[in-house]
Amino acid sequence: MNPARTLLLAAFSMAALACAAPAAAQWAWRDAAGHMVYSDLPPPSSVPARNIVRQPSAKPALRADAMPEAPNEAPAEAKAQPEPPRAAAPPRAPTYVEREIESRQRQQQLAAAEKKAADEDARKAQMAENCARLRAYQRALEGGFRVARLNAAGQQEFLDDAARASETERTRSQIEQQCR
Repeated sequence: MNPARTLLLAAFSMAALACAAPAAAQWAWRDAAGHMVYSDLPPPSSVPARNIVRQPSAKPALRADAMPEAPNEAPAEAKAQPEPPRAAAPPRAPTYVEREIESRQRQQQLAAAEKKAADEDARKAQMAENCARLRAYQRALEGGFRVARLNAAGQQEFLDDAARASETERTRSQIEQQCR
């Protein structure tokens, strides 16, 4: 063979290969008449998914049940093997804004927890004060001291023995309920 002809044939081969690379990133589908259509744009929505033969950056859309096998293709069992599972993307580092939001949320949670603890402490202190007051009143009732209270008119009236006994019983029940 002539060396010039060999060089020309090699150049055409290289050009054909260079043109074939972009064609791999094109769409291929069968139209309604059964003809193959090649394009760099996706097929119209009227084309069913089973008629799409090739998509860019995707495996061919051919399935064993969608298209008849050609005699030189591998058997359907070889085609039907599932894709291996993809590895999960590594977690990305949070952005400055995300870290700031998380920091503010933590601060709000800490403030809420501190407020709750302070409210609980105040409630316990109030209960302790009420219990101390009830116990002192019970000691006064049982100690025989003269106990007076104000009536509805705002006048002072002293408790007799029956009122003292009922007041002592009421105070005991309040202590049992509130001072545990």
